[in-house]
Amino acid sequence: MRLYLVRHPDSPNTLHPQIIENLLELCQEHQLAVNAMIEMLHDLYQHSLQSRYVKKLIGFPLWELKTRARGGEKGGARVYFFVEGEFAYICNAEVKTGDQPSEHKLEEALEILVAHRSGKKI
Repeated sequence: MRLYLVRHPDSPNTLHPQIIENLLELCQEHQLAVNAMIEMLHDLYQHSLQSRYVKKLIGFPLWELKTRARGGEKGGARVYFFVEGEFAYICNAEVKTGDQPSEHKLEEALEILVAHRSGKKI
């Protein structure tokens, strides 16, 4: 699967795609989680939606990558994306506790999806 790193539609000229901004912010305090996110993205690239980390988010046109680890920062590592054709559009990432995605991250990913589908630069 080809991965496409996107920018938020409100910030199309930022220096880095959104996922890179998230990883740079997280690596200061959550290096294990960032390592897990990079591993999950590599697995998605190699194995497409058959990746062992892929999970469809019920009720959303979004997917997430999450580890099988329980607890800790590695267990809280999440990467959100959507799929169109042969591309996985990587939206954002977070380190969280619990099993529910953060509302803010889902809204951000949905804004990116809507912008993409309406032809805006992302």
